[in-house]
Amino acid sequence: MNTLVLIPGRKSLRYAGFIAGRETCTGTIRGFRWQGARAALDEVRTIAQAVGLLDDATSVVVHGLFGGEEFPGPAAVNGDAFVRLDRIARQSPLHVAGLTETAHAVQEIFPRAPARLAFETSFFVDLPARERTYAMSPELAQKLALRRWGYHGLFHEAASLEAGRGWRKRGFDQPARILSICLEAQPEIAAVLGRRPITVTSGATPLEGLPGETNSGEIDPAVALALAGEAGLGPEGANALLVGGSGLSGLVGHRVRLDHVLASKRSDCVRARDVLLYRMLLASGTAAAALGGVDAVVFSGRYASCSAVVAQHVLPHLDRAGALGPHASEWTIFAKPLEAVLADTTIAN
Repeated sequence: MNTLVLIPGRKSLRYAGFIAGRETCTGTIRGFRWQGARAALDEVRTIAQAVGLLDDATSVVVHGLFGGEEFPGPAAVNGDAFVRLDRIARQSPLHVAGLTETAHAVQEIFPRAPARLAFETSFFVDLPARERTYAMSPELAQKLALRRWGYHGLFHEAASLEAGRGWRKRGFDQPARILSICLEAQPEIAAVLGRRPITVTSGATPLEGLPGETNSGEIDPAVALALAGEAGLGPEGANALLVGGSGLSGLVGHRVRLDHVLASKRSDCVRARDVLLYRMLLASGTAAAALGGVDAVVFSGRYASCSAVVAQHVLPHLDRAGALGPHASEWTIFAKPLEAVLADTTIAN
């Protein structure tokens, strides 16, 4: 089966083509938003045709960040999907509007190809009520659709499946208790029991959770209010600072990548790394406590190659606390990029 993967972002469109599971083309269309989805996909179609990707067996997978409770799994791009997208539009207006435009353009540019939407939040729709619920009025939470989500569900799901296969190969029948650590620009930790997530560090928005390359992570709400009021930034300015000018880059003083912070010996990066690893340790302890112990540890994400730095800091603490099973110290690296994970959804679903 041939698969074309599309990952629309705020300013650009990433694409990748796969023939029988082998990547044949990959790239980024810059200026995606200002030129429009149709023009960008016209360009992608030309590239896909040149490498022989487009035929009667080709399918298209479109990546979505937020699908809400309307999308507990991948969904075909059709009239029903557009109705459901419209229902969740107010919860994530900018993202859903862009995704809807892209999905319509896919139908126009690739009319013969079956197309699917795959969402990062789908994996977390079934979080336990105690995990997804905020301590606030249920009526208000329901009205504003406020609940905890995770935002790297595709990585967590695929990595946990691989860790689970390794667990079963060892001869165990019971579901594995998996500590899933996703090393992306915005890192995220989830506790997974078998195939079901139990905890996740992210919240109603990607701002909550661990510090990332530019986002602050979990922060006292009064700080955001002080930035908006006393510091004179206003709501939009405070949000821009906490999402785009904080985190590891804020601690270092200039824009940095996660892998650079984990590897660098510079004092400013060491300070930022100490903060990140400490927060990851606390989150891992929370995950282990929720699971009642850890049978397997799996790393995923674009910076999964940096897993040793995190593992060597986190796992000894969990081991001393008696939280690690006999095989959990032998962590697994799930090395597939997001494009390949998305391509696999055409097979798994």
